[in-house]
Parts: sequence; structure tokens; C-alpha cells
Amino acid sequence: MDCLVQNEIFSKELDALYRALPIPLVATLFNSVIIAFILKDQISYNALALWIILNLLVIIFRSISYLRFRSSIHHNLLIFAYRIYMIGIIASGIVWGSSVFYLLPASPLHEMLLFIIVGGMVAGGVGSSSYRPESYVFYNLFVIGPYALHFMLDKLHEASWMVGTALVLFSVMMILSSKKFHANFSEVVILQLQQEDLVRNLEEEQQYTQQLNENLLQEILEKEKYQTELISALEEARQAALAKDSFFATMSHELRTPLNSIIGFSQILIKRSDTPKEFATYIEKILISGKHLLDLVNTILDFSKMKAGKMELNESTFKLSEIFNDVAVMSEPLAKKRHISLQFPIITTESMKADHKMIQQILINILSNAIKFSPEHSSITITYQRKENHQFSICDQGNGIASEYLETIFDPFTQLEDSTQNAIKGTGLGLAIVKEMVHAHHGKIWATSALGEGSCFYFSIPLEN
Repeated sequence: MDCLVQNEIFSKELDALYRALPIPLVATLFNSVIIAFILKDQISYNALALWIILNLLVIIFRSISYLRFRSSIHHNLLIFAYRIYMIGIIASGIVWGSSVFYLLPASPLHEMLLFIIVGGMVAGGVGSSSYRPESYVFYNLFVIGPYALHFMLDKLHEASWMVGTALVLFSVMMILSSKKFHANFSEVVILQLQQEDLVRNLEEEQQYTQQLNENLLQEILEKEKYQTELISALEEARQAALAKDSFFATMSHELRTPLNSIIGFSQILIKRSDTPKEFATYIEKILISGKHLLDLVNTILDFSKMKAGKMELNESTFKLSEIFNDVAVMSEPLAKKRHISLQFPIITTESMKADHKMIQQILINILSNAIKFSPEHSSITITYQRKENHQFSICDQGNGIASEYLETIFDPFTQLEDSTQNAIKGTGLGLAIVKEMVHAHHGKIWATSALGEGSCFYFSIPLEN
């Protein structure tokens, strides 16, 4: 038991002693009056008066100490109050114990009455002064001790030693009862302190829980506010993306009209026989640049349509051999210019259901990139497998792609640098359009590569139902 708990128990014991003090004071005064009435004709008047005066002085002293203790708001001087109490109870015990020397009457009847009153005072003290074990022990010994000693040493009466022994046994029994009373009281005090501590801990837990709930509520409100702001930002971003796509689509339409005019008039001027040769060279450059610019505009327009969800699938069943033949016809001129060999799969009867133009565009875009970034006198292999889906692959022997770029090459406006090739720069939308076309068919697209070993692009299209 720590010092703090011991001090708390001591404080409650002392408080209980003072709370119980009025009853023994009244009993002392009452019994003193009864004894004076019984013994007024049996003993000396002066001895009786002296004993009563001493009793009254002790009662007054203890009453004053009681009033001072009860009127004190803060019991800071507990030790001092305890010492005053002990002085009072010891003085009371001495006064009552000394009565055997000058109040003992000659009449056996009056002597028995005195014994009864004194024994009652000792027995009554168990309930009022046992809150501290030593307080009752002192009172008991100072009251019973002189009486027991007197009768045990009395040689005039044969039965006196028996009376003394009985008083000793009575004293021991009262002391044992006092200790049991104190043990029960201490247990109650400890339980009370534990209960107070439990209540205090419970209140602290409630305050802590309430604080947690308030913090949690605040976090929820902040998260809701953040979520609202995030939704608003996402909506603004979506609106901005739609505005951007709409702008691209509008500008592409606006640019295609004058570009078609430039290309058309350039073709007419080249075919005219009266066009000077020097001008024809310039016009041919204008025609080539115009076609390239028109391809860029068409690419941006297609991508804008896809992002806006305006491009619809036009599914049909076609033979894969037709697709590979068309792709070969459109890709071989550029491949021959760079002395690159194209290896197409040999397919005769396989067919698939999809958007013919989109599948062809996917193959052309990936194959065109492979040709652009492959070294001269190399080869590109195109494969096809039908398992759980239609799976295509295009593998080149180029410089390869670093692993950190494999996750971003399908993002819009992403271009890879290749210092070894003088490839024509584009919009960076080719692979992004390929990805959108594959996803429009509910398919998948991915790439594998190793630096210095080339790259492989794969895409798969689900089998038709």
C-alpha cells in the first residue's frame, strides 16, 4: 500500500473518530451524573466532587477539540489533531481508571453498580474509538488496568483475584473486538477509496472518449470537406478535359478545310504541264507538308472523338489474312526505304469479329513506330495466336525502351527520344489512340522491352460471342 493511500486511510480514520466523539462525551457526562447520584452517601463528598470536576474538564477539552476539528475546512494538521484526540481519550481513561482508588464503595451492591457502569463505558468505547486501534487500546488499559490490578492484589477478600482475572479477560475480549472493528472499517475505507478511484478513472475515460469522439467528428467533417473539394476539383478537371477535347475537335475541323484546299490545289498545279519545274519542286514540298499536317490533324481529331466517347464501333466479321495484306501494302514502302524486313504470319482461314478499320489502324500505328525506331537492315516480326482471345504481337530489334517508360508510353503526348534515328516527330498520340481502340473492344495492350534488345508490343481482343 503506497504512502498516498495510507494517508487517505488515516485521514478517514481520524475523521470517523471525531464524528463519533459526541456520543461518548454525552455518555461520560450521563454516567458521571449517575455515579454521583449512586455514591453520594457512600464515599467522601470531596473525592466525588474532585472526580466529577476532572471528568468535566476532560469533557470540555474534548468538546473544544471536536468543535475546532469539525469547523476546520482543510484538515492540514492531521497529526496535531490526532495527538489532541489521543490526549483527550487517555485523560478520560485515566480519570475513569483512577476511580477505583477513591470511588470504590464499601457496599457490595454499590460496588457492583460501579462495575457495571465502568464496564459499560469500556464496552461502549469499542464502537466510538476503535477507528484507530491504539486509541481504544490506551483507553481500555487505562480504565480496566487499575481495577484489575487492585482486585488481583487485594488480600482481604478471597474472591478478589477472580474478579481481577475476569476484568483482564474482559479487557482482552474488548481489545480483540476493537481490532476486528478496525479491520472491518479499514476494509470498508479501502473499498471506498477503490470505488472513488474507479469512478475517477471512469470519468477520465469518459472525458477521453468524448474527446476522441469530438476529434473523430472533426476529422469526419474535415474529410467530408476535403472530399467535397476533391469532387469539385475532379468535376472542374473533367469540364476542362471536355473543353480541351471540344477545342481540339473544333480546331481540327477548322484546319482540315483549308488543308484539303492546299493539298487539292497543290496536286492540280503539279499535274499541269505549264508549271515551271522549279515551282513544281516547291509545290511538291508544300503537298508533302500539307499531307503530313493533315495526318496530324486527323490524329488529334480521332483522339478527341475517343476521349469524348463519340467514336462508335462498326463491328463486322472479316478474315485476318485481309488485314495483314492491307497492313503489309501500307507499311512495306517505308520499311523498304530503311531496308527493314517485315515478317507477317501465314493465315488462311482465321477470322474475327471487330471493327475492321480500328484493328487495321492499331496494327499500322504500332508497326509504323517499330519501323521508325528500328535500325536499318533489321527485321520486325508480327505474330497472331488464337487461344482464349485474339492475341497480336509486333517485335522489333531496336534499341529498346527503359523499364521506367513502359508504364507511360501509352499516355497522350508521350514521345520517346531516339538519338540514333532521324525519325519523323509526331503528336505523341499514336499509342494513346491504339490504347483507346483496344479498350473500345474490351481488350488489353501492353509492352515488354530490354535496352539494346528491342521491344515487343502485345494486344488482345476478346473472342466474339
